[in-house]
Amino acid sequence: MKLYVLALTLPLLTACMSMKNVKELPPELVYQPPVSGATATIMGKMEPRHTALVGDRIAYIIDIDGKRVPKERKEVYSDTWDNVYPLTTGDHTVTVTYRMAGHYTKPTKLTFNAEASKNYQLDFVTDIGTAWLSKDSYADIWIKDKATGQPVTEVVRTTPPPAPRTISYPIIINNR
Repeated sequence: MKLYVLALTLPLLTACMSMKNVKELPPELVYQPPVSGATATIMGKMEPRHTALVGDRIAYIIDIDGKRVPKERKEVYSDTWDNVYPLTTGDHTVTVTYRMAGHYTKPTKLTFNAEASKNYQLDFVTDIGTAWLSKDSYADIWIKDKATGQPVTEVVRTTPPPAPRTISYPIIINNR
């Protein structure tokens, strides 16, 4: 009987656990591109994986001027690395981070002055996922002018968050 109940409830529990907690942000918290005037653009960067065992190295934008970038139904923000975001000219602060497979860094803020008709892109150097036993200790991230390759911000070092605490719970099995 126990096996029968387990067989019936397992698909239900699996479906509940796999459902994403999807919450829509209010429109005032989502980045809205400029509708007129002189603009520039910015986007993230991806370096393809070098073996099948590791993921792509991705630097991506989380928010622009304190407003979240839209995900357009994509599941994670790193999937938006190739989205091109129009910007007004002038000073902007973007929050960026880096991800490679299950490794990631803390979000970092970069401030720069966007000039009309310029295209900007994130760039990075990292030891995360670069070697089999790499220390996975940092990602240096900056914004560059896409046409010239010249940096327009300082290089900011970001690190992985501290390792999560290990929490264990006893499992009690009642064998009656």
